Amino acid sequence: MRYENRKVVITGAAGVYGRALAAAFASEGAMLLLSDRDPAALAAGAPDLPASRLALHAADLRDDAALDGLVAAATAGGAPEVLINNAGLYPFIPLMEVTPAEYDLILDVNTRAPFRLMQGIGRAMAAAGRGSIVNVTSSAAEVIRGNGVPYGASKCALEYLTRAFALELGPSGVRVNSARPGFAEGSAEVTMPAGYADAIRARNLLGRANRPEDFAGAILFLCSDEAAFMTGSVLDVGAGGHINRRDGASTRARS
Repeated sequence: MRYENRKVVITGAAGVYGRALAAAFASEGAMLLLSDRDPAALAAGAPDLPASRLALHAADLRDDAALDGLVAAATAGGAPEVLINNAGLYPFIPLMEVTPAEYDLILDVNTRAPFRLMQGIGRAMAAAGRGSIVNVTSSAAEVIRGNGVPYGASKCALEYLTRAFALELGPSGVRVNSARPGFAEGSAEVTMPAGYADAIRARNLLGRANRPEDFAGAILFLCSDEAAFMTGSVLDVGAGGHINRRDGASTRARS
């Protein structure tokens, strides 16, 4: 019960990782403010908690008024202890076919919205003298994928912002870190190219399928007092998929 009566804000809470994060924090006693753009999906995926420990806040993170409303909801009654910037878009679009509108949409949700939320909620955390922010990024920040370049650029920028906010908010007692999950299957909004999932799975060094609970457990640690001296860090929870290596290279365990 590391998070008993601690307020935890999670964006993208209706997605694969958002649901796992909400369930994990709920299991340790958190008071949850869950946000997603789809009210029905948000309600369907919310943990079974009493109303006193659960609030749902639908918001389109592309809209400044909606972001202001989410900041107001998150800071009502006092700053939250935890903010997880989990919402993100990953459309598969060949690099030379990306339109300006598509590029702007991805950067708005994946980078600009976390920036605004870290400003607003981070300011309240700093005034309270404590807090933990985690930005969900990706190994795409350093591994180029030709059909996901705007996504990779957005996550690279978000890791830069993580370090910048860690420097800004650290003296006030607020920690800011990034975490990279493993490959997530099951998202209703993503249609993957043929063979993509198999190629990503082949980079997994641990010989079993990724589970959303693996990432959620790592985030519970990263936001806890056990990680009280970590800030400005990138925690990779992707079974080594981020490690640059030549195709066909074998590990000692496989040789």
